[in-house]
Amino acid sequence: MTNGFVPEDAIDYAAIFERGGQNCGDEDFALFKCPGCRQVYLLEYEVDTVYLDPADLSKRAPVSSSTFPCVGCGEDMVRGAWAGPRVEPRFQVTWEELNASGWSWVAGRHE
Repeated sequence: MTNGFVPEDAIDYAAIFERGGQNCGDEDFALFKCPGCRQVYLLEYEVDTVYLDPADLSKRAPVSSSTFPCVGCGEDMVRGAWAGPRVEPRFQVTWEELNASGWSWVAGRHE
């Protein structure tokens, strides 16, 4: 993708696993953000788990049947297509947003 958004294939799985980010095996990661305050999150969408803290990957929220309060603004995270082929633009993370967040370590540009 050349639209300025961080593509899923830029996510560094090894870096996530080195920091304790294993979930249940067969992980599929994506980034998304709160459309209100732009807080960035890591999503493991194979088991619908959101990683809440880039410095502590043990802090997670299951999201298969519920949402979670945004750690940035406190509002309940809006439901929608956070990732995948039908991702809504309001949830997509730009490289600038990623680099300004604590999650900057999670992805690298492949240009």
